Amino acid sequence: MIAASPRRDFRPHPSITHECRTWREPRSGVSLVEVIVVVLIVLILLALSIPFVRNMRELTRRSNCDQNLIRLALAMQAYSSDQAHLPSGTASFDATFRFWPEASPPVASEVGSSTIDLSITSQPEGYHHNWATSLLPHVDQTGLFQSIDSSASIYAESNRLIRETMVPVFRCPADESIPTNASYAGLHHSNTSPIGASNDGLLFLNAWVRSEEISDGMSATILLGEKRSFASELGWCSGTRATLRNAGHPINSIPQEEQLSDLNFVGGLGSRHFGGASVVKGDGAVTFLSETIDQPLFQSMIKRNDRSETMPTETDSD
Repeated sequence: MIAASPRRDFRPHPSITHECRTWREPRSGVSLVEVIVVVLIVLILLALSIPFVRNMRELTRRSNCDQNLIRLALAMQAYSSDQAHLPSGTASFDATFRFWPEASPPVASEVGSSTIDLSITSQPEGYHHNWATSLLPHVDQTGLFQSIDSSASIYAESNRLIRETMVPVFRCPADESIPTNASYAGLHHSNTSPIGASNDGLLFLNAWVRSEEISDGMSATILLGEKRSFASELGWCSGTRATLRNAGHPINSIPQEEQLSDLNFVGGLGSRHFGGASVVKGDGAVTFLSETIDQPLFQSMIKRNDRSETMPTETDSD
């Protein structure tokens, strides 16, 4: 019978244990190359996302702007339902509001021995209450509407609070001008004409237009559009070029200084959005018009009765 050998404990040499632990334990930290790769990836992702973020911001602003136009068109429809006509684009002190075209247009009036055209200029002199003030009760601004002194000029001291109040629905989010400027304008004429009583748009001087008098139909006629504010504009409640424009100029065209110095100059549509401007037609439909739109086509969309001008008469058809 073989005797059992005595039990021996094996203990590795300390140097061997240290080497094994060093080999088995993972290293901590990252290398410089890994840091550079991660940074490059983050920079590439940021570069790719910046245009997307900008586009989303612009789309949001444009969408909010279109919503303002829709709200103003609905206010126009509410006003028209209550009054049976659209509001006047602007008014003079001696305004005799008349429907169109029931009476001949009051193109001129006698003052002493001289004759002057019935039109207004863009200066703070005159009555100039406009379409925007007429819509206030229909855009949740009844209190502001009741504060207006309708017996005085819109530039009178009694109307100072009105002029200094910013109404959000009249402002495009992309408009960077002073807060009391309007971002939207009514279309008073199809050509470069002063704001007068014989204009061919929907919102002009001393005239109430009824829907049945628009031979082209409300759905085919532009009511309001975006505008860029000029220097020294008179604010959202002034019925001058501050809230009225025409189609005599291409969209987004920039007027010269000598044009702006002319008080009869009105100007056209424009926006802070790339490539064109939004407009709303009489039925509330919003359309984005390119700045390269054919100018005669654009002008025909402003005229309320250009179809009747081109349609053959009974004599012509015989």
